Amino acid sequence: MKRRSTSASPAEVVILRPSSTLFSTPHLGRLTGMSEEGLPLVDFEGNPSGPVPARVLAGASTTHLEEVPVQTEVLLSFEGGQPDRPILMGLLEPRKGLLRAVEAKAPALPVTASVDGQRIVLEGQDEIVLLCGEASITLRRNGRVVIRGTHIESHSSGVQRIKGAAVKVN
Repeated sequence: MKRRSTSASPAEVVILRPSSTLFSTPHLGRLTGMSEEGLPLVDFEGNPSGPVPARVLAGASTTHLEEVPVQTEVLLSFEGGQPDRPILMGLLEPRKGLLRAVEAKAPALPVTASVDGQRIVLEGQDEIVLLCGEASITLRRNGRVVIRGTHIESHSSGVQRIKGAAVKVN
């Protein structure tokens, strides 16, 4: 881009080189919050001024951005290549390894099932394990059933049968 300098003579041409702060390619950044105007605040490597309000692509909702966790990675473009004029292009999915690490640290939420007295079916690919304290019942794909506990009781008001190709006690 060429521009004439007002102080230069007519034969002299001043060449303006792009500033090193121009951002002509997309950058990764982080969402840092929301501005008072409801715009997302973003920060990125090489940002000379700290978090900056970003414009959002048409069709994208800024309301859902309020629910996005702070420090979520975002893809940014810059209007005119200026770092003070970011445009939020979208949110990046978390890296799988990081997601697994977070899931491993997060405690599993208990699952409660209510049954109306009818039949319930639990199905597992390889095995189903019911755990409670020191007791467990394991159902395996190969047909094996393992019952473990500190004391195991079996009650019957009628005949109690134990069937198998062989029965071992102790």
